[in-house]
Amino acid sequence: MKSQSDEMRCPKCGRLDLKETGQGVTCRVCGYALTPGETDKFRLYRLLKEEEKGTKRR
Repeated sequence: MKSQSDEMRCPKCGRLDLKETGQGVTCRVCGYALTPGETDKFRLYRLLKEEEKGTKRR
C-alpha cells in the first residue's frame, strides 16, 4: 500500500486536492494554479499511476 508521501501534493499548501480543469491544474483547497512545468509533472504522475493500476490487474 502506498503512503500519502507517494501522492502528488499542491506545491503551495501541501494538500492532496489537485484537479485538472480546462485551463490547467489547480488546488481545490487554496486555488493555486500550477505552472506549466508543474502541470506537466502532474499529468506525467497521473499517467504513470494509471499505468501502474493497469499492470496490477493483469
